Amino acid sequence: MNSTNPIAAVAWSPHCSRTNQYSKRLQATFYQVHYLKSKRPWLAPFKYVLQFFKTWSVLARQRPKVIYVAVSPIFSALSVYIYCIFSGANFVMDVHGNSMSGWKWKWSIPLHHFLARRAIMNIVDQQIRTNLFTSWGAKTLVLERVPINVAIENLKVIKDPLKHSVTVVNTFNDDEPVLPILEAARQLPDVSFYILGDTGLAKKSLLKSAPANVTFTGFLFNEDYWNRLYSSDAVMVLTTHPYSLLAGGQDGMALGKPLILSNQPALVDYFTKGTVFIEHTPESIIEGVQKAIANGPVLSQEVTELAVEKRVRWESEFKRLQDLIGEKILA
Repeated sequence: MNSTNPIAAVAWSPHCSRTNQYSKRLQATFYQVHYLKSKRPWLAPFKYVLQFFKTWSVLARQRPKVIYVAVSPIFSALSVYIYCIFSGANFVMDVHGNSMSGWKWKWSIPLHHFLARRAIMNIVDQQIRTNLFTSWGAKTLVLERVPINVAIENLKVIKDPLKHSVTVVNTFNDDEPVLPILEAARQLPDVSFYILGDTGLAKKSLLKSAPANVTFTGFLFNEDYWNRLYSSDAVMVLTTHPYSLLAGGQDGMALGKPLILSNQPALVDYFTKGTVFIEHTPESIIEGVQKAIANGPVLSQEVTELAVEKRVRWESEFKRLQDLIGEKILA
């Protein structure tokens, strides 16, 4: 632990690559504070109390001047704010994903409002949230996940027995419609579908209902994940959440792969090139896959251009955040 580091980053999650990436870019000391199991609502009151005190403990030892805190849940930011009251530190609040729009957390919007006005900056991943935070009188920057650098020259193409292949970035979460993909695959026998995700989280009946051209890969790590995406004609990521900015879509964009995404507001607003938007029906998925394959070279060029545009804008906005934090450290 670097106790002299003036910047700390906090995430209340067992897995938070976004906050880890931001902490590295900010040269912050990263604290991943988490107790007990995830996705167990009945454990929440116990784990949040433990995480409250653990957060105060690590921050009291480091004594940072600025704290970057990921909001998922909002209580992580509340714990940091209370610490700042007594320490005189400042905090940056990162609100992303479904921490506000998900039905479980709509009750917390007033608390978001309260804390957003007291943060020196609020990081959001969608323009629609900028409008909301601005209406609250809170300072806001739109910053998505840190742009990805993938060494494409080191990736390997996995040969496929069929003419074309589509990789579906998936985790078997409740917002990810898999069944219509299986139904579409039955009508596209010349296309291989590789559906990612820990099959232990999937219903057995769903796995058994898949046609022969569908492969459930399990959870893929590191080069296995990137090789799988790189070997595909297109990358598909679906969600029923209207304001979920899919990381899988950003990964496909980083590789210059045509994207097949849900026709959701956040996605349509962000992925303005190289993307085919679909509804969650077999007919729409079939049409989307056929369009992505038929127009592959054009879509690939467009999504590559989009990746460059997004990187340039992100770097410019991130520089604003760095400058602000630098000012608070020197104050």
